[in-house]
Amino acid sequence: MRKTSKGAAKPSKTTTAAPQAAGPIDDVATQVMALIDQIEALVPGFLPHDTNDAKRVANVARFGKDLIPQIIATVIALPQVGGVNIFDVEEGKADLAFEVSMQPVAQRLASLLDGVTFTIDSRVAKSSGRALSMFAWAKKHARTPEGVALRPYVDEMTRTMKKTLNRRKAVHPPTPAPAGAQGFLAPKLAEAAATATDDDLPDDFRKALEEAVKD
Repeated sequence: MRKTSKGAAKPSKTTTAAPQAAGPIDDVATQVMALIDQIEALVPGFLPHDTNDAKRVANVARFGKDLIPQIIATVIALPQVGGVNIFDVEEGKADLAFEVSMQPVAQRLASLLDGVTFTIDSRVAKSSGRALSMFAWAKKHARTPEGVALRPYVDEMTRTMKKTLNRRKAVHPPTPAPAGAQGFLAPKLAEAAATATDDDLPDDFRKALEEAVKD
């Protein structure tokens, strides 16, 4: 933190102080991670997800559910065919049994992952909406004589908003700004609001975003 020529406190441009860790939730996260380690250890032959190979493996595996039982039946019915030692019947049976038993586990874990992610996003989203409303208020207050000390912080928040909106711009195609959008930051804020579909932003957040757009 340093002083401006007018004596107002100005935040450093290097880094933003990270929030203090919430002790109890850190303990919960550690316990959950330990349980995940136990789950991995329980899965026979567990393999970490390989993004480079996952698509190939999935494409091959989709033939198995129908083809493997037919091959097993053929080898059992015709022992001479099994003699070529290309296909292992017992291993094939074990792999099918593994799929039947573990697929529900995979689905439950996927649901758990979705739920944890949604829980995280929901908590952050609640404070995000309030933060956006606070940003809109801070912009107005910073223009008053009583808000001189707030101005450097508003500048910092403005830069943060620009970064966020630039990332959003890369995802959504540009569309015309809504009526009433003004100011040097307004076009980018307005674009974020306009390019979001009804499912992207809830009404209360959209209103807070539109309020932040106004000068």
